[in-house]
Amino acid sequence: MNQNNNVEFIQEDEISIRELYEIFKPYLLMIVAVGIVFSMVGYLGTKFLIAPMYQSTATLIVNNRRDTSDDSITNDEITSAKNLATVYSIIIKSDAVMGPVVENTNTGITTSQLAKNVSVSAVDSTQVIRVSVKDEDPLLAQKFVNEIVKVAPDIIIDMVEAGSVRVVSLPQVPTSPVSPNTLMNAMIAGILGIMLSAGIVLVRHLMDRTFRSPDDIERYLGVPVIGIIPNIQEVSRGGK
Repeated sequence: MNQNNNVEFIQEDEISIRELYEIFKPYLLMIVAVGIVFSMVGYLGTKFLIAPMYQSTATLIVNNRRDTSDDSITNDEITSAKNLATVYSIIIKSDAVMGPVVENTNTGITTSQLAKNVSVSAVDSTQVIRVSVKDEDPLLAQKFVNEIVKVAPDIIIDMVEAGSVRVVSLPQVPTSPVSPNTLMNAMIAGILGIMLSAGIVLVRHLMDRTFRSPDDIERYLGVPVIGIIPNIQEVSRGGK
C-alpha cells in the first residue's frame, strides 16, 4: 500500500526549472540539431514546393449620389455611402461581376475559382473599397483587378440604382509575393522541431523510475539513506 502511495507521489510531483535544465542538459545539442533540421526542411519545402502568390490591389470610392458635380455632402450621405460600400463589396464578388471579368480576360479560369482569389472590403468602415486579387502570375493578378474595376461600377449602379462608384487608384503589377512567408515557415518548423525533441526527452525521463542519487530516494520515498554500496568494478579500477 505504501509503495503505491510512493508511486503516486512520484507522478504528481512537480519538476522545477533547475530539474528541467538538468534533464535537457545532456540532450541540448541534439535538441538544437533537430530544430535546425526542421527549420531547413521548412525553408526548403516552402521555397520549392509552395508556389508564390502575388497580389494586386485597386481602390474605389462610393458616393451616395449619382450627380457628383455638387461638392457639398452631408453626414447622412456619408453614412449611407458607407453602407453602400458594404453592399457593393458583396456584389463585386458575385457572378454578376466575376462572369464578365472571366469572359473579358479569357484566361480559362472559372468564376468560382476567380472569386476565391478576390478580396473585397471597405477600408476602415469608410466609403473606400479595396479590391485585391491573388495569383501565381503577377501580370494576371493585375489584369484581373484592372478588369474588375473596369466593369464593376456600371454593373453595380444598374443593380442598385443608387449612388456612384469611381476608381481612386489603379492596380499595379506586384514585384514581390505576399505568400508564403518563407522565413516565418522556417522559424515555425524549427520551433516545432525543438518542442518535439524536447517533449520526447521529457516523456522518457518521466517514464523512467530509476533513482539516480540519494537525494531522489529521500525526496520521493521519504526515507533517509543509511549507506551507499559502491560500484565494485569502479572500486577495482581505482585500486589499480
